[in-house]
This record gives sequence, C-alpha cells and structure tokens, in this order.
Amino acid sequence: MTGSRAERRSAGTETMLDVLLRWTWIRRRTPARDIADFDAGQPLRVVGFTQTIGGTVKVSVGKGKQVARSRQGYLRLAIGETPVWSDARGGRSATLQAPFRLKPAAGKVRLAPKFERYELVTGAGTYDLAVPKKDGELLRHALGGGPGPR
Repeated sequence: MTGSRAERRSAGTETMLDVLLRWTWIRRRTPARDIADFDAGQPLRVVGFTQTIGGTVKVSVGKGKQVARSRQGYLRLAIGETPVWSDARGGRSATLQAPFRLKPAAGKVRLAPKFERYELVTGAGTYDLAVPKKDGELLRHALGGGPGPR
C-alpha cells in the first residue's frame, strides 16, 4: 500500500493500531521517510480538508443562509505529475496547476487539533488546505514553501 502515514493514522491520540504496531516492532512513517520515498519516485497521498479545491460546496444553516462546507479528501503527490485533489466522497477531483506556493495560514482546524492550515497558491487560483501537522514537511517539500515551522 502506498501513501503517507496520514492515510493509516487517525487525527486523534495514539490508536489501538499504533499500540499493535509498536508491539510488533513495525515502525510508523516519518516525515523524513516520506520525503525520501517521494524523492525516489513513489507516489504519496496526503489526507486533508478543503473548502475551495474543486469548487465550493455550500450547505444551508437556516433562514436562507449558506456556508461553505469543508470536504475530506486527499492530495496525490508524485514527481513529474501534476498534484490531484480527490474528495473522499462524491467523486469530485481537481488537478492543480503550477506554479505552486504554499503558505501557512492562521487559525486552527475545527475538530482536528493535529492538523494545520495552509494557503495553496496555484496557477489557477488560491485555495485553502488543512493537512496533518506531520505531513506538512512533505507538502512543503513537494509544493514549495520552505522548511517552515514544525
């Protein structure tokens, strides 16, 4: 199975899977290992949330008001390929256009304390993106934005 550790890790504290893997001496993915695999040509998927990539989905909150809804999905990263965002549900996907610039964004991710926000500037526009903090280093490496804070 290819992909980043974020695909096999929940956003909460240590899970039962983490405990079982530790007992069996199977090591979890690390940011350095993800970057090495990416540089070696292995495609990786980083799970995350967005409101804007692939179009905004609005939901009614009553009294005729609508707000943008965050959608869960993943960003597929591979050397020599254009990054592609795919929603976890609904089959929506979007191909991102170069050049890329990744900037940390202020604010916390609601109900996901181990995630961090980014502003992803592409050739086609600016999008919001929230990914696990441990995958931020891989994202910065793949899309630009420098080493940044951990």
